Amino acid sequence: MRNTDKLTKRALSLVLCLVVLVSAVAMAVTVNAADNAEVAETGAETYYLWGEHTNGPSFSGTTPTGTFTYDSSKGYYYCDVADASNDYCFVVSTVSNSAAQAQQNQAVTTVSGGQKYYVQSGNYGGKNCMHLWNPSGDKLRIYFMSPSIGLVVVGLDALETQPATVKPTSAPATQGGNTNPTSAPATQPGGSSDGKNYVYCENEAGWSAVYAYMWNGSSDSNAAWPGVKMTNIGGNIWRYQFSKSYQNIIFNIGSNQTQTTDLPFPGAGYCYNNKTSEWSVYDTSPLQVSAFTTDLVSPQYNGVGITLNADANGEGTVYYKFSVTGTTGTTVLSDFSTRKSVLWTPQVAGTYTITYDFRDAAGNTNQRTKSYLIEDGSVSPTPYIKTVTPAGGEIQRNKSVTIATSAGGGITGTNLLFYKYTIKNANGSIVNVPYYTLNSSTSFTPTVNGAYSVTVSVQASDNKVEERTYDFTCVGTLSPTEQPETQPPTQKPTQPPTQPPTQPATQKPTQAPPTQPPTEHSAQPILLGDADDDGDVNVMDVTWIQRYELSIPLYTPINLVNADVDRNDDVDIVDATFIQRFISGIIHDFDEIL
Repeated sequence: MRNTDKLTKRALSLVLCLVVLVSAVAMAVTVNAADNAEVAETGAETYYLWGEHTNGPSFSGTTPTGTFTYDSSKGYYYCDVADASNDYCFVVSTVSNSAAQAQQNQAVTTVSGGQKYYVQSGNYGGKNCMHLWNPSGDKLRIYFMSPSIGLVVVGLDALETQPATVKPTSAPATQGGNTNPTSAPATQPGGSSDGKNYVYCENEAGWSAVYAYMWNGSSDSNAAWPGVKMTNIGGNIWRYQFSKSYQNIIFNIGSNQTQTTDLPFPGAGYCYNNKTSEWSVYDTSPLQVSAFTTDLVSPQYNGVGITLNADANGEGTVYYKFSVTGTTGTTVLSDFSTRKSVLWTPQVAGTYTITYDFRDAAGNTNQRTKSYLIEDGSVSPTPYIKTVTPAGGEIQRNKSVTIATSAGGGITGTNLLFYKYTIKNANGSIVNVPYYTLNSSTSFTPTVNGAYSVTVSVQASDNKVEERTYDFTCVGTLSPTEQPETQPPTQKPTQPPTQPPTQPATQKPTQAPPTQPPTEHSAQPILLGDADDDGDVNVMDVTWIQRYELSIPLYTPINLVNADVDRNDDVDIVDATFIQRFISGIIHDFDEIL
């Protein structure tokens, strides 16, 4: 299944930036070694690096991939990976004949670097692994300062120009309290409404006081250890105003008894939770963003439909705008409206920035961005699902429903893709006969109200399978679909007008303009089946007809002339079925159905 395969193989690959000017982001991979950080500093322990060129490593054999070398001048162990192209999983062990010494709890952070290589932590084959995907084949260095801090990955070229993070000489070596490391989140708007630079700590761990120790090097810090006591501004939130840029921070209780690990500092306006070890934006805007997500994690292949979701609370009605920026510019997927989600189907591989804009009725604004990687799936041996139509929602009892799938990949063997649909009712009973076929669509008629699920399986000729499940609700009568409010809120004027407008009112024409046809489709060449009017007949045309039938909003108007393939002056699900047969090669011309 593409989703699961992504999570275990490449998922979450571009969420965080690997190199932050002079420090690398630590990765939370813990090994069964002494918890005392001085072990790593003295070089008293030996660590072995095990690697497998697979996404499900067994780490068989008795010879590790490499041995970590202790660098006393920098205070960390390192192992250079000379050839790190393609996919590798690594795990660290304290003994030379077993990789099973690594703890089997799943790590929690993900880092990426320079659009060249990507690192993901996770549990592979029962081992707590670091998964490396490096399409460029760059040479990498893997190192860690102590077992409690975890792994760090940087390119060798980065090491030549950027020194490793220096631990503060005045801070005690012993780590206490909550020591789970974390990485800085993706860049988001920060700062404060008064223009000052603040860092926040959500004291969910219940410390009696919270101190902030910030530094760039051993001689450049905000104060002597343990730093500056933060101010409780209400509830569990503590705040500290800083006057210059710092790259690292430690939150502590005012002594070395309870403190965090060395944390890369993401910048002004961020809040650290000392219980969950997570950074988040401390948003002081009156328009509070509560969600900005994608239903599929990055990366995905081109042609895959990705749903963007957003939610916020503000003064009155909140309006949402979705846009994406790539190498060719910015595309607005949905301008300001009350619609909280939109479908994005990128066709070109590359790195995109997704922008979520928020505005409420009072004119307050906010914004969030997210980086997303789209890969070229034209040569992928693994099958993947692009879109399934409809992908959930309401279906009507005793009315036929057609499920159509657009898929890609499977470039192996015969290059054929096979489709299977497993349909279950509210009782969990399978109501059809699932089997693989070359037909990319299926139809069924729900007979009872309640929940239905459709599991779509796509199999390549080498038996690799991707699956996704979609949920439906069967009802007697479909709920009326309301169009989202698209009028953006009126901005309040900052100054009242000083004089009335001088422009006279528009005069009504004395002669009525010629009547315009409802659409310009009739002036265009007729391409039967091209319902979305994009010059091509594909599964999206089926989607357009189905949405039209269910009164679901369309991004572009349906071309009713092209959509009416059976030419009975009525566009309905029958036309969609004929288009599916045409796409599948069952029929070769729409004249065959007349």
